[in-house]
Amino acid sequence: MRFIVADWGTTRFRGYLIENETILDQVSSDEGVSALQKGQHRDVFLKHCKQWLDAEPNAPVLLVGMVGSREGWREAPYAICPAGPAEIAQALVPVDLENGRKAHIIPGLFCEPAPGAADVMRGEETLVLGTGVENGLICSAGTHPKWILMRDGRIERFATYMTGEMYALLREHSMIGRPATEPADQKGFDLGLDAAERNAGEARVGLLHLLFCARAAVVSGRMASNLLAPYLSGLLTGDEINGALAQFGRPDTVTILASQERADLYVHALARHGIKTELKIPQQALLAGLARIVRQHSQS
Repeated sequence: MRFIVADWGTTRFRGYLIENETILDQVSSDEGVSALQKGQHRDVFLKHCKQWLDAEPNAPVLLVGMVGSREGWREAPYAICPAGPAEIAQALVPVDLENGRKAHIIPGLFCEPAPGAADVMRGEETLVLGTGVENGLICSAGTHPKWILMRDGRIERFATYMTGEMYALLREHSMIGRPATEPADQKGFDLGLDAAERNAGEARVGLLHLLFCARAAVVSGRMASNLLAPYLSGLLTGDEINGALAQFGRPDTVTILASQERADLYVHALARHGIKTELKIPQQALLAGLARIVRQHSQS
């Protein structure tokens, strides 16, 4: 089956012509959702993908990512967890292209990871469904890492952490990261993991205290300034893992959905907990997840 996809994020537009799980052609631009105004999305899509529409008049068209947010082409209401390909396909939101043809926006997911809590994802659900994990725990590692529990091929629930964004804020806009110097010494990452692990036990003093302690260690000469940036990364990553294991338990294996460089940090950190890891490449997972949703939609 051939189908057309726009993977439309906050900063990038990526279009694909796909057959089953193989990319036949692709385009990309910096016309992400944040760069567009209401009413511009259709024209941007046609500019990049019209040749495929003309060549493949019967191909389904899917839109995934932030294109379904409030700032996107049309807001696609979140599907509710637990959800698998069938529930997601049923919640697809149509938008008009040209000559009566429609594209369908893949909705994000909403869940309550704990009583009174709320969490959402938009785009990651498609990648997760393409990992092939039927039962188990997945970590989608990015600016806002998400830990996702799969049960019987459906996304049971998930939890999002602000790890990447918090690191950027501390490094670029906070007194905490100001003393950091380059080139960074990656030994600091393990020192940060050490601090996070100690903070998970009876000697817990809290992440906010440990963040200030990092600055204090540098300005007092207890820590070299080139250790600070990796230390903050390790501390935040370790705290994230503490929280995820507290929510989802301690599995034997976690599937890491990320590029190799980012995944390596989680592989290393989880190994310290005795947890094995398996790596899934995001683009491969995206193609497999899209194919599952297309097949489900064509059957409904």
